[in-house]
Amino acid sequence: MIVGYSYAAENLCPSCTIKVMRASGITVQRGKPHEEAIRKAAEKLGIDVDDEHSYDSGDFPQPVTDQQCETELTELPDAEPGVCHAISDERCSGTNCNKWLKLGEKSPTEAGLTRWVRDDYELPQALAREIAKKLREWGLSHPEFITEDNVRRAAATFPHDYTAVHAEGNPQRIVLMPTPQHDNDPCFYCGQSWEKHTFICTTCGTHVSADAPHGHEVQVKGQIKFREAKPPCPQSPSRTTPTDRTAF
Repeated sequence: MIVGYSYAAENLCPSCTIKVMRASGITVQRGKPHEEAIRKAAEKLGIDVDDEHSYDSGDFPQPVTDQQCETELTELPDAEPGVCHAISDERCSGTNCNKWLKLGEKSPTEAGLTRWVRDDYELPQALAREIAKKLREWGLSHPEFITEDNVRRAAATFPHDYTAVHAEGNPQRIVLMPTPQHDNDPCFYCGQSWEKHTFICTTCGTHVSADAPHGHEVQVKGQIKFREAKPPCPQSPSRTTPTDRTAF
């Protein structure tokens, strides 16, 4: 299937190909499917579009099929040495176009990708926004090329709500625990152990490492000042968590 054309040292979608042809002085019939219109234009110029070796793409567009689209190998950060993630990276070079030739559409905006991450993986809006930014930074801008592993790895690069999943008895009953239940308890979002996460203090609003001591002096009406107890040792996560330390 023809998804675009190689013309004047650029790979273009059908619409942009016709625009460039007209700008170059080639007459292309209007109101016809792109393939038929371009073939008719070739016939008038004595060009056999079925024999790509008989003419140069600098003179007339040569068809690009979905099987001919090139692939760019992208190695994501922290990937195992030599392991690359392949994504189709053949896009239209037309002005303000940038459509994926195979998909025939543009990548969603950052807001659109955020919504997709949020809805498809059931993540909080704030975390989904950060993940979408990181994915685009890695060159992964379209859901067609994004895997669950990509999303989890992106999530692991940001402080986020710690949520472990535990099924109690009935496999269909999933209980979300906002705090870790035992050492190495994995995070539902990124799969890393809770010790690698941060928590946000509701008193000062700062991020605190999971295993870092943190406390505040608080004034209770009618009582003298006292120093609030420090959080429990990370090796004993089953102990009660201080009330001013909310999971994050």
